[in-house]
Amino acid sequence: MQPTPPTPTPTPAAPSAGNPVVEFVRTQRQNAGIALASLAIAFLLGGGYLAVKGFQKPTETEATPDKAPVSNPLDPDKPDAAKSVTSTKQSDFRWGAFAALGGFLIVGAGAVLLLVAPPQKTEVLQRTEARTVILVVGGLLALLLIAAGGVFFYRWSESIVNWLEKGKEEEQRFVLIPILMVALGAAMGLAAVTPARAEERNNPSIRKLVYGTNLGLTALVLLVVLVITNVVFAYRVSNKIDMTGSGFYSMSPQTEEFLRALPEPMQVYAIMPESGNRMVSDLRDVLLRFQETSRNKLKITFVSPVSSTADLAELKTNYQVVQDGEMGILITFPSDKKRFSFIPIEEFFTTEPGPRGEPGKTIFTGEGRLVKELLFLADNKQKPKVYFTQSSEEMEISGRADPERGATRLRAFLEKNYLDVQPLNFEKENPKVPDDCAVLVVADPQKPLDVKYVEAIRKYMVERKGKLVVLSGATPPELTQRKVLPTGLEPLLVQFNVSLGDKYLFGLSNDRRIPPNMPPVGFTTAAVKAQNPIARLFRRISIQMPLPREVTPLTTTPGMTATPLLATDTEEGTWLTDEYPAQIRVPATRSPSRPVGVVVSEGATARAAVYGNGLMVCDALAGQFGGETPPAFDLVGATVDWLRDRPPVPRDIESKAYAVYALPGAKTIDTTRLKYLPVALGLIVIVSLGLGMWVIRRQQA
Repeated sequence: MQPTPPTPTPTPAAPSAGNPVVEFVRTQRQNAGIALASLAIAFLLGGGYLAVKGFQKPTETEATPDKAPVSNPLDPDKPDAAKSVTSTKQSDFRWGAFAALGGFLIVGAGAVLLLVAPPQKTEVLQRTEARTVILVVGGLLALLLIAAGGVFFYRWSESIVNWLEKGKEEEQRFVLIPILMVALGAAMGLAAVTPARAEERNNPSIRKLVYGTNLGLTALVLLVVLVITNVVFAYRVSNKIDMTGSGFYSMSPQTEEFLRALPEPMQVYAIMPESGNRMVSDLRDVLLRFQETSRNKLKITFVSPVSSTADLAELKTNYQVVQDGEMGILITFPSDKKRFSFIPIEEFFTTEPGPRGEPGKTIFTGEGRLVKELLFLADNKQKPKVYFTQSSEEMEISGRADPERGATRLRAFLEKNYLDVQPLNFEKENPKVPDDCAVLVVADPQKPLDVKYVEAIRKYMVERKGKLVVLSGATPPELTQRKVLPTGLEPLLVQFNVSLGDKYLFGLSNDRRIPPNMPPVGFTTAAVKAQNPIARLFRRISIQMPLPREVTPLTTTPGMTATPLLATDTEEGTWLTDEYPAQIRVPATRSPSRPVGVVVSEGATARAAVYGNGLMVCDALAGQFGGETPPAFDLVGATVDWLRDRPPVPRDIESKAYAVYALPGAKTIDTTRLKYLPVALGLIVIVSLGLGMWVIRRQQA
């Protein structure tokens, strides 16, 4: 009996053609090689052009520094000329040249293979070769494109801030182009792998290339995505997290907004010891946060009085305000050495007296003190003058005995915030607003302004493009006078699209403790949508306005934009009366809300603010807040800043009190978890290990 011949091993079926790109490379080998060679030449020409731009010596007029020249940190105006500096644009050209050279080598090698090497003998081998060429060339190009996109995204990451925060639309291409390069590279890699998958099962070499390419693409895309995510978070999220319950190490959003909008670079020298003292460390932390938030526009240099004696001596020579043995913060402008300020370290801390028999609390005021000093320096150490008219029984700012008609506390508040507040008594013959007036305030006149005074204000506003604040409530009722008197400014305000009402305004709140003639007010939806800096500063504010007056925006004068800023915040409506009633009665028909504050802009320039109340800033009402700042003071201060085109910075940044954490008493500590939790965790570990060993032995059996 003859033995049965062995069954022959079936030969794997050749994969079907199908893919047109593979068939083109196989059947049109020379044409495919010429196409790759043309692409390689394009890479070479582009790389040569970029190399010339990247390595040529820039002219003096075209040189743009990649980073500031190496300089003496104590004298930024004197760079070290011995060290050469390349430009950012040149560095970008060099990176582009390297990427183009890599593309030339990859595509050129594929072109040489197709043009020089002889084709395989069978169709199956020819298809395998074509798939291999597509996979290798396409995969390497994809990896190169993804890597280049990641590099350029990192190098151009500053454009994220310029586009998203500063509104520079032209910068968006430097953000989108690298992202598109990464996306295109990933798509190209997937397209190069797809044809090779037809031989993935029956060709070990192709299988290794496919898996290797997939691994490389996945790893590189993941790496680039992580780089992009980290860069975005670096610009959007602080690298420090405040874990304290009181938010001691947090910075107010308004301060962050101010620091990001610094008009010009500043150099700060922190003259302080290198010690572990908590107060010194806290001040150091605030300075570093200022530098980080300002995107290094506010640069900090720490100068130790012990180890940096030479630097300290140079500071004393350049800035006479620095004294021997005195610690503090020196703020300077590299562009103007005459603008500087020194804050002794003691001014960053105050002591609040404690209850009887208890020690006082140390209060850290570093953030607010620095912001106010920066604002002062931004005005070139010149306190802007704010004039309050005093010719028509306005609220007095010079120490009036009657607290209901005095605004001395408001004056002190404004002066504390680096404003020079002066009274303005118009001359009877030739009245004029002073030439150095930054903002003019008319605070609650009790009789109409003289025609000559109104004309002087009109010339200031129209001819000199001045800035005006009007605080004018309804006339307090008397036995002989129960109607609202005009101020004399009504015709002028109409020119600025503002109508000042001549009726008494009442509002009914759910809180019956609030009288109808003193309705609370808040910001309007229109002001919030318009992103008015004053409304954005406070987010939410509630002010008591005794005897308010309606202030309505108009549209009569082209070019002037009047926006309602404040309106009554009463739940049960408002109403108007021509005369002050002997007894306030609530009518059946009421309006939901009425505007009581309007701001006016001419184009992008702030021009005027009209509030239908003046008593909200009087000394009598301010005294009810004790040591706190009345919201009306913050409102007026922010309005003055807005009219002066200053950043919206809060007037009273929250101070932080130091607190000592004490461990709870022994009787209040629950020891149950200390006893049983470790035991429970140990049992879980033992049981888990036992189950794992049992499963392994079962599988081996």
